[in-house]
Amino acid sequence: MTPREAVLHSLDLPRLRDAWVRECAHGYGRRHALEASPWVGLAQVQERLLWSQALESRRSSGHDLPIPQIPDVDALLDLATRPGAALSGRELRLIHDVLTAQRSYWASLSASSGADILTPLVAQLAPPAALLQHLDAAVDEDGELRDGASPALAAIRQGIRASRAELQRFLQGLLRAGDLADAWQDQVIALRGERYVLPLKATHKGRLRGIIHDRSASGETLFIEPLTAVDLNNRLVQERREEGQEQERIRRRLTAAIGAVAASVATSLGLIGRLDAVRAGLVLGQRFAGRLPSVAADARFALRQLRHPLLCLQHGADAVVGNDIGLGGEVRQLLISGPNTGGKTALLKALGLSHLLAYLGLPVAADGVFGYFPQIFTVIGDAQDIVADLSTFSSQLLRLQGVLASADAQSLILLDEMGSGTDPREGGALAQAVAVELLRRGACSLITSHLEVMKRYALGRPAVLLAGMAFDPERLAPTYRLQWGVGGASHGLAIARRVGLPASIVDAAEGLLADDRDDWERWETQREGLLEAAQRAAAEAEEARAAAQALELRLTRELETLRQERAAAAEAARAQWEKALADGRRQIRESIAALKSGRDTQAAWDALAAADRPFQESAAVPAPPPLPQPGDTGLFLPLRQAAQVLAVDGAQGRIRIALRGKTLWVPLQQFSCTKGVQIPKEAGRAHYLAPETLPWRLDLRGQRREDALHALCRHIDDAVAAGRRQVEVLHGTGNGVLAEMVREFARSDPRIGQWRMARPEQGGGGVSELELR
Repeated sequence: MTPREAVLHSLDLPRLRDAWVRECAHGYGRRHALEASPWVGLAQVQERLLWSQALESRRSSGHDLPIPQIPDVDALLDLATRPGAALSGRELRLIHDVLTAQRSYWASLSASSGADILTPLVAQLAPPAALLQHLDAAVDEDGELRDGASPALAAIRQGIRASRAELQRFLQGLLRAGDLADAWQDQVIALRGERYVLPLKATHKGRLRGIIHDRSASGETLFIEPLTAVDLNNRLVQERREEGQEQERIRRRLTAAIGAVAASVATSLGLIGRLDAVRAGLVLGQRFAGRLPSVAADARFALRQLRHPLLCLQHGADAVVGNDIGLGGEVRQLLISGPNTGGKTALLKALGLSHLLAYLGLPVAADGVFGYFPQIFTVIGDAQDIVADLSTFSSQLLRLQGVLASADAQSLILLDEMGSGTDPREGGALAQAVAVELLRRGACSLITSHLEVMKRYALGRPAVLLAGMAFDPERLAPTYRLQWGVGGASHGLAIARRVGLPASIVDAAEGLLADDRDDWERWETQREGLLEAAQRAAAEAEEARAAAQALELRLTRELETLRQERAAAAEAARAQWEKALADGRRQIRESIAALKSGRDTQAAWDALAAADRPFQESAAVPAPPPLPQPGDTGLFLPLRQAAQVLAVDGAQGRIRIALRGKTLWVPLQQFSCTKGVQIPKEAGRAHYLAPETLPWRLDLRGQRREDALHALCRHIDDAVAAGRRQVEVLHGTGNGVLAEMVREFARSDPRIGQWRMARPEQGGGGVSELELR
């Protein structure tokens, strides 16, 4: 087995290929599915995907390919090219069936109106219409030549039918002759050696002159050809020989016609096989809910909901857990840890197998973008060989040697349980050295391991990611979910206790383990708890985002309603002003008329003033809010911190403020003037504002641990006295001293019911939220 074949077997491609072959309709499709190799160039990968996409689009529009049974005629096509060859009638019928299938493929591809990568195949698949017509007219369904195969054959067969009828009438007359009635064994006409004979009793041998052609097994019956029927039989035999000669000539003529187009038919059969294999691949992809992938030119990938297609075929796509996974760019290595049967190996195989399927142009059980890796290396499974004197560890080293001999920045490398099978310290050192070398070469590598040294290795390098397969020790069952940033614990002793191993043995093992290791897995368990809390917080954030979207939609609808109401009001106001304008014009005309007539001038002026009064009214424009003045105090809104105004730049719309010992220019919109806000006098001391002006957030940053603890105690006292249910403590990230002090205080103080990190938009890991009892 070559190294590449070993990779395909380790990734279960032969098993999936078998399922692919079973979906093919005929031998040409099965041949293509068996011979297709994933080790091709990027251009061919993209072409394969375009074929699949085009065929899927045609299927969705109702132009699916036919599914005929096509016999294998490669040998017959080769024979037809030889001079003087003559295919049998049944073989000619097989060629006819192949050309009929070719015509059905041609018609199917011609039916689509749109142009795609399959459109040029229409001309290549066009069948030889004249040859197909001749074969259809010359050979029937059973492979027999029809009378219409040639005029000469039709005339010969007509003569044969007439001669046979005349001979049978003559022989029937002999059977019915009264003087010979007791001489016949049966009243039937038999055929021996292309000649018609009569069954004569052996005891009446001398009663009829003729030629004996056969004798029954018992010897009681002689099959005799009467001498009077010899000429009729001779004529019938001669006509049959002429028929055979004409049939031979027809078969040679048809075979020569087939030989003339054999090369184009063979090419068409190759295309038909590829089309059928692509169709079968799409059908197989539907069975495991697959989608056609996208393959980029870079050696990187970013996949969502990756699942193993064979597991989806076995259990159903909905029953298989999908995982998001990606590598590339600055991050080139992923270390996956977790318990046995937790899904580590299945995840490696799913990733490698999905890349192979993508290179074959087949659907995959994942979303996202695949990378193009000219080389994929695997060290998966136990390849020990007793005959070759190879242990598990030795075989692993031999395969690692092959990986290290060729791996480069364009390689995808999958290593399962690297360093196992020997002393954990030596195996861990070797595994770490191999990982460092692969990282130096820039290869995209995924490594699974139980070893703690490998977990520490992953945490200490920015180009390496750490992830673990989650496990539920209460149910003693894996969840098969990949948790990023967390090394999965082995849970070996917990599983041993759960399955019923004697408690004394498990207790002894735990004691020995405690003497020889640090608190790594305990820390991992704590981190898993923190991660679950973060995930819950993320879920809550998602709910809040959905609520915000709903609120935004409701506000949009309300704004639309208000816009419509405003438009209606404007229309009503316009109508009202038009009416007022018309009334004013009427009153002006009446006043002018009154002036012309010499009546009361003062009354006319009063009427004009009354008409002009509605047009002199104007809405009062609200005055802009006053600018802050130097010396004013208020809140810097992004941090909710007390600040004092030092200078005002109205032209630029900004102010300069003093905030915690620093001065900075901020936009006017980020500052709110608030009377009574007290500016902290002592730098570095904890301060907070009254509940009626600010949330209860205590700022401990920059303080020593003892001072911060004292300030936190006083803050909690004031919060309990004020009846608050929640306070926030801003401690920053830094080296984590203040954060750890706040968590210890939260666990020990009975007045605090719950502690949690703030949401990302509220400060994330730099802020602690304390729920008071």
